[in-house]
Amino acid sequence: MNSNLQKYIDKRLSKLSLHYNRIVSVDFYSNLDNQSSQANKYVELRVNFSGDDVVVDKKSESFEKSLDMAVSTAEHMLKRRKEKARIS
Repeated sequence: MNSNLQKYIDKRLSKLSLHYNRIVSVDFYSNLDNQSSQANKYVELRVNFSGDDVVVDKKSESFEKSLDMAVSTAEHMLKRRKEKARIS
């Protein structure tokens, strides 16, 4: 993995804690599928927080786009969990 991609990953993942302050860790997995289609860059995020995990996986034509989609989905899920916790 090149350093520019690593910096981009670190920057995007660090923003998750802005939406949910009880995150213990974020695991990032990436894979290049051996398919003939362009959408072969796979990203999986596992956001660990006390009592539960959020797992999101996305696939597209670039790792950056896959990561953006996965982080956006994870942010949405974390915001919903935060709202549920606030109501309870």
